[in-house]
Amino acid sequence: MCRKFGFIVVAMVGVFLFASCKKKHNKQEHSVQLTIEEQYNAALDSLPLEEVEELEDIFTLFIASELVDCVGVAPQKCMQVKQSLDAPWELMYSQIEGFEYQPGYEYKLEVRSEVVENPPMDSSGVRVILVKEISKEKK
Repeated sequence: MCRKFGFIVVAMVGVFLFASCKKKHNKQEHSVQLTIEEQYNAALDSLPLEEVEELEDIFTLFIASELVDCVGVAPQKCMQVKQSLDAPWELMYSQIEGFEYQPGYEYKLEVRSEVVENPPMDSSGVRVILVKEISKEKK
């Protein structure tokens, strides 16, 4: 399990570094950024199927005090999340199962992720589930 987790972390870092590069398209610069879910999905794609089926990952997730506008399948409000205090905020397009977000509070959560078998085309291949709320601070 530790070896699998280490591989996923390395793969996510590699995907993140690749995603932070900029590309030119139609004489305009567009920054390519992957969400935590997209990084996780990219890491899963590189694993053998039998390892993906056994994978369960527990990690800390920080949640910002305000939702922001974003566009997934349609315009919506997204949580801003990061996995460490010094990381930049990223958008999370899906919800965290078992977690009830309240605006005006910053959260530190322990969550686990599970692979979703045969997810709908417009949803993530990863389900994020609340393990416990570590802290909730008024901002």
